[in-house]
Amino acid sequence: MSRDYVRINHAEFDKFMTKFNAGQISPRGTSEIVYRILLGNELSIWIYSSIRQKSSVSRPAGRDAIRTIMLYQENHGVMKESKTLRTSNWEKNLEKKIRSLQKRAIHHKCPWGHPLVRRKGKRSRSSFIACAAYPKCKYIYKKEKPLSKIYDPENIPPLPENFIQRFLRLIRLRKG
Repeated sequence: MSRDYVRINHAEFDKFMTKFNAGQISPRGTSEIVYRILLGNELSIWIYSSIRQKSSVSRPAGRDAIRTIMLYQENHGVMKESKTLRTSNWEKNLEKKIRSLQKRAIHHKCPWGHPLVRRKGKRSRSSFIACAAYPKCKYIYKKEKPLSKIYDPENIPPLPENFIQRFLRLIRLRKG
């Protein structure tokens, strides 16, 4: 089945991104135009447009697609959506993926102060709420108390008992 790819220019993509209050950014190591949508709670959605910065025109048909990813603290990938092909209905498909990521952001934090997000299980595909800093923080919300009472900066839970010993052992192993 052949797909009808379309070329997208910078002005067209920029106009589309205004409905999300997205700002254009220039991360190191990429030659394409990237947009960022701030979600609050140190979460953001980055959209890699597949439009070259120098020529302001999308890459040749079939070479690349638009990528959408949610990041925590600008450098920790939380989740991503499947690629958006640059077909005639790219705008509708991309908007659907952006809205999906926006709905997954929750304005509550885990006990250690990281934002919570809605995730989907790999096997069951059921939805659950977990920490955005995974695998650093493996907190999963199990409805133990209301979400609004999970994070209390005055009462942060202690680290596991053997955490310090494991950390020191890891440092010694790295030093050789």
